[in-house]
Amino acid sequence: MRPAIMLTPALALSFSLSSPAIAGGEVARSTPETATVTVEFDQSRGPRFKAERHNNVSRPTTFPAVRDADVDFFKANGLQGATYRVWVDAHRILDEKTGAYDFAFVDDYLADLSRLSDNLLVVLDTRVAVRDHGATPEQVKPVIVTILRELKRRYPAIRYIEAFNEPDHNLAKVLTPDTLYDHYKVYYQAVNQVNRELRPKVPLEVGGPALMQYNEPWLRPFLDRYAADPARDKRLDFISYHAYGAFPPGDGNVNGPRAYHFFKGDPSEVAGQRASLEADLRARGLSTRIPSFITELGIYPGPSFDNQADARPDYLIGAAGVPSLLYWFMEQPRTVPFNWVLRHFGEERKDQLVTRASNGQPMPVRAGEDKPVPTNTFTPYGNAMAMMAKLKDTRVAARSSALSAGKGVYAMATKDRTGAAVMVWNYQHTGKQAYRVTIDMGKLPANLRGKTLRQRMYRIDDKVSNYWADPATANLQMVSETITSPARRHRLTIDLSPNALQLVVLEPAAAAK
Repeated sequence: MRPAIMLTPALALSFSLSSPAIAGGEVARSTPETATVTVEFDQSRGPRFKAERHNNVSRPTTFPAVRDADVDFFKANGLQGATYRVWVDAHRILDEKTGAYDFAFVDDYLADLSRLSDNLLVVLDTRVAVRDHGATPEQVKPVIVTILRELKRRYPAIRYIEAFNEPDHNLAKVLTPDTLYDHYKVYYQAVNQVNRELRPKVPLEVGGPALMQYNEPWLRPFLDRYAADPARDKRLDFISYHAYGAFPPGDGNVNGPRAYHFFKGDPSEVAGQRASLEADLRARGLSTRIPSFITELGIYPGPSFDNQADARPDYLIGAAGVPSLLYWFMEQPRTVPFNWVLRHFGEERKDQLVTRASNGQPMPVRAGEDKPVPTNTFTPYGNAMAMMAKLKDTRVAARSSALSAGKGVYAMATKDRTGAAVMVWNYQHTGKQAYRVTIDMGKLPANLRGKTLRQRMYRIDDKVSNYWADPATANLQMVSETITSPARRHRLTIDLSPNALQLVVLEPAAAAK
């Protein structure tokens, strides 16, 4: 087998002459341990769930001046959405004093995001009316109907309606687990009414309750009430919750969100959530086919951090950590995880685009501040999504010898008629273990065997595809391109520093562009 890992002269020169990583961004490395990723291209796992195409954007006021540029940049990098989650606050639409509805607040926002995503999931948030003004479900229902009717008319891409956002935190002072369903019920009634009136080509679907975690003390009473609801047209098209960690009990003000148990220490802790949910559905005589929508997830919820004084190392931790959480959700059936978030209004560790920087230096920027915001520049997390977008359409079996308790070497292997691609990453959180990884691809897919192939490598680490190392090479970088004629079994070896990610793409040399 010819050597398959080599830098072109130009790339080799750029690496040897590049400036060192900015202080605070560089990663300490241990002596590499060996690991093997074994790929079985003949063992199909079905269509690849395209996690990079399920995403979140913040509210309409979050950096609207750059939203057009953001939409175009994401589309240009393969991140056209399957479903993007968007926000509509009822109190911003309805003037309670006059009873007038004004949709100007969301018009440009929803128009932009209808360009970016095939479907939109709308968080229709009525918390102000319920929590602050004491509105009953009967008082809220006509507001929901009026808003949904008009939004669906204007924006046919709206498909999913999510009732609430973290009610076990945001509404816990005024609702209990037993009364939450009363407020959900009017959502499904409103969706049914709008579907009857408009008869849209793509009907609205509704779900929730968008809990802040997989919160059985809230979810089980909600499911009890749904199971007991005698209405023939009741509906729960998806069950949604968030996945950052575990809150302490209470309303979010006792002990507080800083008392988390974080999933970043072991992303595999989420692996049993779907089985637990299906057991609860089955116990109530409900369909186990109702999908789970994990409508937010991440390594750094709220204002959390690993490096408080300097966020730059945390950017790379998130770039490897979020794909690790996605991995464990993708391993569960009927589960749809959503990335969070394109640009956050104030917390930089969540950003997929560089927002809080100027000329390579960090700066505090919150939505609404009159400060310049960079465009067309991915964070390492954004680069991880762009890397996933280069995977192929069919997932195949891939096993890692160095993955334990959610840390170590992850692998995802894919193929389709255009070629094959394998993505590997070394999630260490704050650990220092490096790996020398042999990727054993075995027999390549039939459409690649016996052909001259173009092999391309893309990488993200503390020096490559990382704004904080070099703003000029912030976006996803190809670090190797070679022409190879694989032997009977195709193997290659790469080094993964802590929290590094690498993608190998193989395509016929004559067809690759």
